[in-house]
Amino acid sequence: MSHSKTKRLYFFDNLRAFIILLMVVFHIAMGYTTWDLKWWYVNDTEHSAFFDLFVFSTDVYIMPVMFLIAGYFAPMVLQRKGQAAFWRGKLLRIALPWVLGVIFCAPIIAYAAFLTRPIAAPPYLEFWTTGFFGPFYQQAQYWFLGMLFGFFAVFSLAARLFPRILEKAPVKKAPSPLFLLAFFAFTALTFFVGDLYYWCDTWMPGLKGIFFLQPVRLGIHISYFCLGIYAWKYAWFSRGGWQPRLVPWCSATVVSMAVFLIYRVMFTLMPEPPVLFRAGHAFTHSLLVLTAVFALLAIFQRFIDSDAWLWRRLSANSYTIYFIHFFIIIPIGALLQQHTLPIALKYLLASSLSLVLCFLAAEYLIQPLLSLVLHRKKARRLNQLSENHH
Repeated sequence: MSHSKTKRLYFFDNLRAFIILLMVVFHIAMGYTTWDLKWWYVNDTEHSAFFDLFVFSTDVYIMPVMFLIAGYFAPMVLQRKGQAAFWRGKLLRIALPWVLGVIFCAPIIAYAAFLTRPIAAPPYLEFWTTGFFGPFYQQAQYWFLGMLFGFFAVFSLAARLFPRILEKAPVKKAPSPLFLLAFFAFTALTFFVGDLYYWCDTWMPGLKGIFFLQPVRLGIHISYFCLGIYAWKYAWFSRGGWQPRLVPWCSATVVSMAVFLIYRVMFTLMPEPPVLFRAGHAFTHSLLVLTAVFALLAIFQRFIDSDAWLWRRLSANSYTIYFIHFFIIIPIGALLQQHTLPIALKYLLASSLSLVLCFLAAEYLIQPLLSLVLHRKKARRLNQLSENHH
């Protein structure tokens, strides 16, 4: 189907799929940084400062992109389906996988840190019951689902109290420079305030462990989810609506990334950065988020607004890839950990094998199994309805 015959914005699907794939190679790169990450699952014997810079910069914008896309489609889905169907969908697709992931998958991922190091590993059941739900508690990548479900819940309540949230604006309005400046200033302020109390990369449980979050970045994540809702209301990115210009946003991203990396490296080397320097860090971090998010939107809208087979399948499988990728990248990382190879070759092997295996597992194993289970459930439900009717 050509995108000229439909209103579907394929570039959003493709950008989300790209971010998930970028997340996979980002998590692989964590094992090749020069940092002594005692908590990371696989730390390779080879290290390079290049991966420090890659992780520093990528970590800034990947989640804001995901929250903005989620916010953009939230009012669309709620408007079309209504509150009951909206909640039912989010419970089944977001909340249930989140709970299952935290209880059953995240402990296995955390336990891998013992298996990839020359240390004695406790029995798994002992670790699961006393270690994981204790000093080793985390939510792996599933933290995003918890935060997203919380955002959806608050948005659904707000839409019930203020129904006008779900009304499209009568006029398609482009963001003014003043609006973008105010939005950027607000996100920088939330980052700065959080940075006064926590290290910028701190992870911690919230609401007695129900959520797992980065307190310094929470304001940015909320802001970009809300920006997605605002963008939908004023028809940004739609055909005929405002579209970010490619060259200005990409140029601004290159400059802001260079400034941010210089600042971030200096910030990391300081044992106790002064307040003014923390303000500069918040400024450069938030500026890179803003420019990179709109640059990626401009790139994908301009060049990758396509429903070609590969993009279509990557998009269809992106959630599954997100959910399972640690179960693939950890064994591959552990296997390569035992070999002395050039670090670039190791990383390329780990990344290419992981991406291919993630896609194949999702496309040809997990998705068919899920389809079979759902088909059987649907058939049983139809049979029950037929029997009740007779």
